[in-house]
Amino acid sequence: MTAVSALWQAALVLGGGTLLALVYKGFDRKLAARMQGRIGPPIRQPFLDLGKLLVKETVVPRTAVRWVFNLMPFLALVAAGTVLLYLPVGPFAPVLSGYGDVIVVLYLLALPAIAMALGGFASGSPYGVVGAQRELVMLMSYEFPLAVVVVALAWRVAELGAGPAFSLATLAGNPLWAQVGPLGVLGLALLLVALLVVTPAELSKIPFDIPEAETEIAGGLM
Repeated sequence: MTAVSALWQAALVLGGGTLLALVYKGFDRKLAARMQGRIGPPIRQPFLDLGKLLVKETVVPRTAVRWVFNLMPFLALVAAGTVLLYLPVGPFAPVLSGYGDVIVVLYLLALPAIAMALGGFASGSPYGVVGAQRELVMLMSYEFPLAVVVVALAWRVAELGAGPAFSLATLAGNPLWAQVGPLGVLGLALLLVALLVVTPAELSKIPFDIPEAETEIAGGLM
């Protein structure tokens, strides 16, 4: 892959990922509203919110460590975007294939939560500190099960000799359901259950949304 084609593919992946994320958020809010008997915002509302966010004034608390407070959201965004570049999209190889493996992806998945916690601590606000503490507690609760799932899958792929065990492309290209016995299927089912529990935690969805305090008086990330 040439540098130019890699840049084009990276731009398409990041742009497509951002578009799908905003559309998903719109459908998510619409569905939640309908389940609560409300009309809810339009599906395009996340796009409008993003536009408003980009033109808002940046307010930094007087007690904040300014450079840390300003850097952490950017670091979280870069880490989340970098994860997309490790994912194989259809027949195309990942943009960053050969520059890391699923272990790097695990670190990148943890980095946004760590960055937001550091930003909360750097705000100098007691509310920010509470939110940061909650974020770190949640991080410790879901990162270990996620690592166990990944290591278990990689261990099985290594036994099959299908390629680099910790490569996302290898894991995606070698479904294990047809290559294990009954006990193996049971083990994979347990890993799937663990992954289904971990995924909402990674996305800070209910009931793993305590850092955002959505059910408390103070709305938004504390």
